[in-house]
Amino acid sequence: MLTHCPECGLSYFPEQGYYVGAMIINYVATTAVVVAIFLLSLLFRDFTTLSTNFKILLWMVFATGLSLSLVRHSYSFWLGIDFWIKPRKPDILSTENS
Repeated sequence: MLTHCPECGLSYFPEQGYYVGAMIINYVATTAVVVAIFLLSLLFRDFTTLSTNFKILLWMVFATGLSLSLVRHSYSFWLGIDFWIKPRKPDILSTENS
């Protein structure tokens, strides 16, 4: 991930622990999707002969993959929310230094 925006020079890492909110957003979104799909799957009859342990493993792999695929989106969403609530001035542009 870049440290600054190439267009305006705004820092993507303003302080330590900044992305804890993004991790919470990612966790909530992943949990909501996995629980919703699981509850919908209960409406259908089980056509597989897979063991319960293997089904749990499949759910865990799905949840992990979904969480990893949502990381960038949750970071972007967190940056947008933070900038909307508390706008910051960009740091010195890298183009001005050269």
